Amino acid sequence: MKAKRNKLHPLSEYQKQTAEKNHNLIYGFIHRFGYSVEEHYSILVFGYLKAVQIYDERADLQRKYDFTFIAWMYMRSEIGNFFRMEKSKRRYTENGVVSLDTECADMENFYNTVGGKSVESNIMDEITMEILLQDLSAIQRLIVELKVYGYSNKEVYLVLEIKPSTYYKELGRIRNRLESILEKY
Repeated sequence: MKAKRNKLHPLSEYQKQTAEKNHNLIYGFIHRFGYSVEEHYSILVFGYLKAVQIYDERADLQRKYDFTFIAWMYMRSEIGNFFRMEKSKRRYTENGVVSLDTECADMENFYNTVGGKSVESNIMDEITMEILLQDLSAIQRLIVELKVYGYSNKEVYLVLEIKPSTYYKELGRIRNRLESILEKY
């Protein structure tokens, strides 16, 4: 079963009033953690509005926590999600994707641009990876692919929507399979 995400829906009149009344919490959060109003306000406001809605709609939260605490937790979550998404967007450029517009006077500079490997070396790496992956199941191949692109363990099982226990079992099977293949060589 997938966890429900807190999605925004139209605010009630009471929620609008609460949002207006406590709006300075966003600026307090920005100031406290050193974020930029210009860059981060538009991200944090969504966490803030989610907090307004969830706090109004859940009496159990109202009994246990102050609104300020809930608002800060939701803004913290929202900014964290933003930075994780930004990091995942950069993974592909950090892993050797080069623009075809790259200007190089000689091939040595081009090889240095793509990580100092020759075309032959890159092809051999790909062939070796194919041999290693051919005996893995589809889910195991997806796990390996995401790990190669720099995803953390938690990100992998969340992206694949599998239980952490299933993920770690598959990871163990991948390691065992790769070790048995490498022992042959």
